[in-house]
Amino acid sequence: MLCDYHIHSVYSDDAENTMAEMALAAAEAGLSEICFTDHVDLDDIDGNPNPNAWRREEYLAMYRSALEKAGDRIKIKLGAELGEANHFPDEAKAIAAEVPDFIIGSTHNLKNTPDFYLGAHGTALYTSKEACAALLDRYADELIETARLGAFDVIGHIGYPLRYIRVCGYPELDLRPWEARLRELFTILRDTGRGVEINTSGLRGTLGETMPAAWLVRLWHDCGGEVITIGSDAHRVGDAGAGLAEGQRLARDSGFEYFCTFSEHKPTFIKL
Repeated sequence: MLCDYHIHSVYSDDAENTMAEMALAAAEAGLSEICFTDHVDLDDIDGNPNPNAWRREEYLAMYRSALEKAGDRIKIKLGAELGEANHFPDEAKAIAAEVPDFIIGSTHNLKNTPDFYLGAHGTALYTSKEACAALLDRYADELIETARLGAFDVIGHIGYPLRYIRVCGYPELDLRPWEARLRELFTILRDTGRGVEINTSGLRGTLGETMPAAWLVRLWHDCGGEVITIGSDAHRVGDAGAGLAEGQRLARDSGFEYFCTFSEHKPTFIKL
């Protein structure tokens, strides 16, 4: 049973296809269920407040169209990828209350700092190994802030900055120096019944691994974590469902017996 719990449509500025097109592509790829998790980033890519992040009626209209055109082919849930919730806690909580099924809590940029993506595309973020380590230090802190806020169901793509740091000349860097803080993060998630996403998009690019990396998936299990979702982070029809089987195998090899789907923010545990 393949369920893609991180998938985007043209509601997200960086995606290419409608919800209906993505849903039909997922059905063709043999998936049983998808959950749309379009970007609701409270900061824009430059790190400034984004007043147009949540357009509820537009999003619901797209979802209804997808259900009409593809709902007889595949189960479709509606979620969101809520970015930078810890930067605007009250707004994040208000938005979270309006998302029907599922929320990924993601950190694409730090406070008053551009998206990590721009560090590899024209913005001087990764000027030295020391500068990269300082960013990762802040990143670990903001993951914990997000976890304490709690306006989400799973934390998304842990290790996202490494996707860009490594291609900018620092391939040896990883999150191991922050293991103690990641254990703290996982303890908060475990104790609040929240979870971790296995994001398979890194398998398609230069990163060459899932986010989080395999050692962190094992650490989540060793910390007593139970809730995991698996998502392709697809932004185009050709990537719908990509890497889900590999993500399930990683979860199983890390000691997990189940992955999760969600309905109204309540997990259903599905045997791996």
